[in-house]
Amino acid sequence: MVKVYIDWNVMSGMKNGHFPELCKIIEKSNNLLLLYSTSHIGDILASYSEDENQKKIIEEDLEFITKLTNDLCAFTYKDKMFIDYTSPKELLKERIESASLFDDFSIDNLFKSIEEDENLKGIFAPYIKLLKSFSLEDSFKEAFNQPESAEMMNRMFPGLKNEMTMDGYFKAFGKMYKDLNEKEDYKHLREDVQKIGINSAHFNEGKNPFELIDRANEKFGLSNFDSNQYFRKNKNVPEWFNDITDAYLKLDMYGYKSDKIKVTEKKKSTFKNTVEDAQHSAFASRCEFYITQDERNFKKTKAVFKELEIITYVLKPTEFVDFYKENLDYSGFDEHMENLIEIIKKGEEFQRVDYEESDDYVLVHHSQKFIFNFFNRIMLPIGKNDSDTLFVLSKDHPSKLYYTVQNELKGMIKILVDQLGADDSGNLYYQFDEIKEKEWPGRIWTFDSITIKLTRLNGWFQLYYFTNN
Repeated sequence: MVKVYIDWNVMSGMKNGHFPELCKIIEKSNNLLLLYSTSHIGDILASYSEDENQKKIIEEDLEFITKLTNDLCAFTYKDKMFIDYTSPKELLKERIESASLFDDFSIDNLFKSIEEDENLKGIFAPYIKLLKSFSLEDSFKEAFNQPESAEMMNRMFPGLKNEMTMDGYFKAFGKMYKDLNEKEDYKHLREDVQKIGINSAHFNEGKNPFELIDRANEKFGLSNFDSNQYFRKNKNVPEWFNDITDAYLKLDMYGYKSDKIKVTEKKKSTFKNTVEDAQHSAFASRCEFYITQDERNFKKTKAVFKELEIITYVLKPTEFVDFYKENLDYSGFDEHMENLIEIIKKGEEFQRVDYEESDDYVLVHHSQKFIFNFFNRIMLPIGKNDSDTLFVLSKDHPSKLYYTVQNELKGMIKILVDQLGADDSGNLYYQFDEIKEKEWPGRIWTFDSITIKLTRLNGWFQLYYFTNN
């Protein structure tokens, strides 16, 4: 199975009767593994209210996510990402309960539970007082006094100039966070950044936006300026996750396909929306496909993935439908083998890769088709040492760090077992948790003239097709 990540706008559209071809494919397909993320919950949270009708709509939204993904969720915990089964209803409940944290993001509020405990209050009161009085680094003070940065610092940290302590910082950061996510402050901050660098008028189709930003900053003597320094890195996500979201926000900040920021009585489009979009892109980078209809998100994500060498397919719904019909609409062992043999016979787009200290080499083809709904790299070993190996199947993962979900293996092994039966050891379909650490027996089928071996080498799943001499 191949992992597919669909943003909330498309999911919501599917729920409301749009994208009928995409819906039809997903309903009938057994080779797609759909998942959602905590960012989908963030999107839904933005429309939450105590209105009973709105609560009903949200309930239906959550049920649709469950129907579509079977509760398979991508989420971060500490500095790792996980993919596991989690109820979207429970996640939303947790987000609602924690949503009020930034209403009063002060040291006093953070230690409120201690202040309310008479036994602990006396012990911790002196330390809390000391923490609140800590002076900030001189660099903060200098930034407020520099003409080029003063306006931006006052906008980013309102009130901090008059209270340069840790207590003042927490209060200012909390107000900044709330204003960015509830008002149009991000739009003004973005304007400030573009005044001293580059804006939307500088970007041309076909040009690398990151290179244009770097060149412009160098031209204006701002080569060391980093807009992301004003947003604290999230220490509770993996480094690669921050890399993707930072790059995404950088493009938006400098005016490349920037999101519209507007707050009305009916709708709020704020910095929070842009952050959720950036995180959608980060989660999607661990899937084979990312489906989005939003033009700005589409363009920024493609630019970020290209810059960071992430090979996830970023497609609009109609593009995915066409791609599916051309490359993924196959079932059963025989159809997959026919595709594989056709690719090998054509011999097109195979690249030679030489072995070190040997005259042997391998021809490698990176396919848009996923053989057995899993493998997309075909390797043909050439040389005396591999004379009995006809081909090897492996997988080009979307990113350098990859996540293989057990259902991906389950679907792929099912295709093999349905055709080949039990392997030499009597193993049939994949059993959950049969992979323990690095040890995995895999599957080996031996026949009169050929041997098929499914194995895991250094974490990579590969299928070998040998001739029996």
